[in-house]
Amino acid sequence: DVALLVKCSSDKGGRPLVKTGVQLVNEVNSLPIIEADTHKCTQVFFNLVTNACKFTTEGRITLTGVADPEKQWVEVSVTDTGQGIARGSLERIFQPFEQENNSAIRGHQGIGLGLS
Repeated sequence: DVALLVKCSSDKGGRPLVKTGVQLVNEVNSLPIIEADTHKCTQVFFNLVTNACKFTTEGRITLTGVADPEKQWVEVSVTDTGQGIARGSLERIFQPFEQENNSAIRGHQGIGLGLS
């Protein structure tokens, strides 16, 4: 359960990932078992949720999931009330070592591999 893992996690400074005033809600109900790399799927979900935690200072982070009735695909979504990503950065941030804000004054650590 990625939501439980994140709720119990802290950043490098020992601060909880989920900030005070932010509610982390897991609305993923029963989904079918899929054939996939467990480690990689967990890493992707963890990266998406921790990115939401970094940039959401108040409000809500919600995890949802839906499956195709014919069991051909599964979709898991992470939505939040954070600052969002500028439309012009949407394609670039999924490339290795890219971040929306690459400036030296950005407020968050990381090397830009979380979404690639």
